[in-house]
Amino acid sequence: MASIALTLGLLLALLVALLAVPLTVVFSIRRIEETRGLVRFRWLFGLVRFQLRIPQAATARPGPEPAPGKTAKSARQRKHKGSAGRLLLLIKQPAFRRRVYRFIRDMLRATHARNLFLRLRIGLGDPADTGRLWAIVGPIAGMARNLRSAAVRIEPEFMDPVFEVESHGQFRLLPIQFIALTAAFMLSPTMLRAWRLLLRGNA
Repeated sequence: MASIALTLGLLLALLVALLAVPLTVVFSIRRIEETRGLVRFRWLFGLVRFQLRIPQAATARPGPEPAPGKTAKSARQRKHKGSAGRLLLLIKQPAFRRRVYRFIRDMLRATHARNLFLRLRIGLGDPADTGRLWAIVGPIAGMARNLRSAAVRIEPEFMDPVFEVESHGQFRLLPIQFIALTAAFMLSPTMLRAWRLLLRGNA
């Protein structure tokens, strides 16, 4: 038993030591109608290198033609209505917004971003809903603009449902810190209540 415990302890110590080695991530992502991107990883002081290509979105098969009098715009609005409604329920909760702000602030500090560029255009198809979404996205944009070596522009679209992203840059982070921050966020009481709310919405 003692030898098993010692082996497990050594393996755990080795895992922690490996996760404490910095990981460099260089990325470029573009999503306008189709999603394309490339993410390069460098770890263990350059001994481990690999990259991940983000493929184009699969072309959707043509469906039945909409009924007379219904436009493509109204079809897109119906598609996004359900998910947008559940998201807005969370945005209205001050505790949820505070927890999200705290997580993003901590992650921005931990990632040590360099040469970061981000342009995000987002809209829910309804001016009122987009305004509520902007209540949480706007302060996040403000925090991102305070980063050194970063150019961030987030634009709300109040009339049409849209999600467009153009971004590139470099992060240097400690995997163990990233895992700890993400686990603390996902398992926080605020997020557990949010998961329950989303699950009730999907039921």
